[in-house]
Amino acid sequence: MLTIGEFSKISRVSTKTLRYYDQIGLLKPGFVSKDSGYRYYEVSQLRDMLLILRLKRYGFSLPEISAVLASGDSKHFAELMRTKKEMFLRQTQNQQHILLQMEQDIEKIERCENIMQSNYLVKTVEMQSKTIYSLRRKMSIRDFQEAFETLCAGLEKNRCKPAGPFLSVYHDEDFNHECTDIEVGVEVSPGTSGEHVRMLAPGLCCFATHIGSYDDFTPCYTALMEWIDNEGYTISGPPFELYVKGCEDNVQPSEYVTEIYFPIKK
Repeated sequence: MLTIGEFSKISRVSTKTLRYYDQIGLLKPGFVSKDSGYRYYEVSQLRDMLLILRLKRYGFSLPEISAVLASGDSKHFAELMRTKKEMFLRQTQNQQHILLQMEQDIEKIERCENIMQSNYLVKTVEMQSKTIYSLRRKMSIRDFQEAFETLCAGLEKNRCKPAGPFLSVYHDEDFNHECTDIEVGVEVSPGTSGEHVRMLAPGLCCFATHIGSYDDFTPCYTALMEWIDNEGYTISGPPFELYVKGCEDNVQPSEYVTEIYFPIKK
């Protein structure tokens, strides 16, 4: 057996951390002397510590690691690993997007350009009334995919076919990333009736087109708000987004096309 000091030296884990792992039941010593209280570890427990260290690198929390060690269910373990892998892939993609944007900003700075200068062309349109099938609820931005999946399931159940782009309407005056009053929907054929079917009639709107991923529409919203302020308009209704071209069109995120609208009045 190994003393706690020996185990610490071999595993490169401090004795303080080992005592904490013992306290929370993550990795208990193989033997504790009743007389001295000294902790002793089995050599085989080094493998458990290697697994703990690896899972920490993979982003597992200590409770998650404890459950893995206690379970021994390899199938469930594999599913957890896949989930963590997908998390890292999303983070990597986000980092790659940030690096690309930084490179573009560096090039603009070197050309003495303002990196926050808007390139959005704002237009006005008298939007005709649309019949939409929609679902409205309080949700976070993370809930968007699930909300649209529920919407599509409802369309199929009610035998409604989309007749235009999918959309989302933001009904709250302020925006909370974790909980906002959002309506997701899609245009359907005129004359469609039933639950979750309503008219969208925003009237006069200003709008701009965003080309690229859904990561950050804030520059487009900013351009629209600046235009509204400069032109002397006020907002007359909740803003909404039309997803003209998106993931359902089998194109790259850089090719997504989203139109963002603000109902306005003088």
